[in-house]
Amino acid sequence: MATTSDADLILKLYDLRREAVCRKARDFFGAWMPASAEEAKLIGSGGGRQDNAYVRQATTYWEMAFSIVNTGAIDEELFAKNCGEGIFFAVKCQALKAKFPDAWTRTMGEAEAFIAKNAAAKAKSEIMKKRFA
Repeated sequence: MATTSDADLILKLYDLRREAVCRKARDFFGAWMPASAEEAKLIGSGGGRQDNAYVRQATTYWEMAFSIVNTGAIDEELFAKNCGEGIFFAVKCQALKAKFPDAWTRTMGEAEAFIAKNAAAKAKSEIMKKRFA
């Protein structure tokens, strides 16, 4: 059962998402689809590039959030109702790894662990996987 403390943490996570650079990073990664393995490798691991910084910020923001819930600091069911973008990013990383196995190395282990143990998150991920089929 979620508590008011859980709700406060969810709202704090939401506030962090609204920060200007975080918003740009999330927008970039959500819309970006590499056309080639070379592009995936360059942007996925190209230190010093702004687009690489956006990928890292968008994915690590959600990894941080998933790690908080995975340690029990936030109610799982409440979080599952509010983490659709994070699930989308995890599914996207999986799809990029499948499409460009030698070029895309970024994974979201915390997100994947949450999806594996939470039925609502798993159902959302299955719907989102269809976008990358």
